[in-house]
Amino acid sequence: MAELLTRAIVEEYRKRAKALPDTAGQDIRERRELRIELQNRCGITELQAVNILNGFHADSYIVSEYRKAAENASEKAQDHERLGKRGKR
Repeated sequence: MAELLTRAIVEEYRKRAKALPDTAGQDIRERRELRIELQNRCGITELQAVNILNGFHADSYIVSEYRKAAENASEKAQDHERLGKRGKR
């Protein structure tokens, strides 16, 4: 399961991206590998990962991922509650 995108993860990948050879922001070689690693680690889109590595919109993506996680947790709790009520009949 993918990790939740956090400020610490964003900072880690930004630092690693800055340490790479300059590719004028192109998604090639080591930068591409880093982008794919971030995508796989956090389950985010290619565009989100590229933007994070380039230093754009990270706060918006973090908030969005936290909201998704909260919604998923709420849905799971509701499903669990529904299943519990069925068993009591």
